[in-house]
Amino acid sequence: MRNSNTTLGVFIVCFKVLWRHKRYFHLLTFLLFFPLYLLINRLFLFLDYLVVPKFEDSKIQNPIFIIGFNRSGTTFLHQFLSQSKQFTSSTAWDMVIPSISLRKLIAFLPALLSKMNFDRIEKKDKGHEVKLTKVEEDEMLFFFHKLDSKWVTNNLIPWMQYDVQFKQFAHNLGRDNPENAERNLNSFSFYREFCKRQMFLQKNKQILSKANPFVFRLDSLIKTFPDAKIVFIVRDPLETIPSYFSMQEKMKYGNTMTEQELKFYRKETYQEIIDWYKATEVAQDKLKSKNFIVLTYQDLTEDLEKTIKRFFTFSNQEMSREFEKILKNKVSKQYVKKHQNKTISDFGLSDKKIRKDFDFVYQKYFN
Repeated sequence: MRNSNTTLGVFIVCFKVLWRHKRYFHLLTFLLFFPLYLLINRLFLFLDYLVVPKFEDSKIQNPIFIIGFNRSGTTFLHQFLSQSKQFTSSTAWDMVIPSISLRKLIAFLPALLSKMNFDRIEKKDKGHEVKLTKVEEDEMLFFFHKLDSKWVTNNLIPWMQYDVQFKQFAHNLGRDNPENAERNLNSFSFYREFCKRQMFLQKNKQILSKANPFVFRLDSLIKTFPDAKIVFIVRDPLETIPSYFSMQEKMKYGNTMTEQELKFYRKETYQEIIDWYKATEVAQDKLKSKNFIVLTYQDLTEDLEKTIKRFFTFSNQEMSREFEKILKNKVSKQYVKKHQNKTISDFGLSDKKIRKDFDFVYQKYFN
């Protein structure tokens, strides 16, 4: 059976997977909500060209992308740097409603939802708080509006990861390969227009994006943004893997899976994590040395001030005095881990196995 990697094609596959795994409530919600949501957004995105055509004049130069495997400190760095107000960044609300005209029409809604405590998509105790008004990962845009994202298989429909009928489809989703070439460029073209809108609203500041899965589509990214600058973050797999699996258990869809389903899911996801680290190394080989830097998680936790200064040098910007104060205040506070994760043995893994499977990482970064 041939499954089409288009927005409609992925929608149909999601429908089939939810039906096969008897997730009827999720299926009904998805079936009723997503098409209407997409239709409304497409309409207002078109209206932007008529109502606020000047956003098209925004020039994207040297956009910066923070990339690393989940639980590596990418969210922290992205959100902390966004406090400088020196970059164009996007909140979850911006990506849920990318149209400038629609955002203006329902500008009252975020404040209203916040007042009613309905603005939180994920709670902090799940490992990663997601609020409508907080800066978020740009992969969210691909997820909500294109269904062209690893979030589809990692968060929305995790059963797709191990379903024998669809696991190969799930593997290829959100990756550069000949079959996805047109789809990826179309998605990144959509993303480029979004970036122009954001720059238009934020005084044409340099783009700062966190989009971890972009590592699988670096070719498409560079074709769209030839002068892109990449910040890779690498963390010890012995730390990221239990942290990631612990978080996935707590997330909305992860915690609806049975223990057996989680075992199947983790087996496939473990291989994807290996692919993720390998893709990070391949990506570096494709880039000129002046266009990327590599940070480790220890750089962030043990010498934040030096790391942030290195970032600003890389971005060709000078740190504002206001942000220097924010940085010094942050550095003065001792880092405290906010949540407790399970251990690797809780997930049926061993130190020896991880060190063997990720030997290329330990040889380069943690030897």
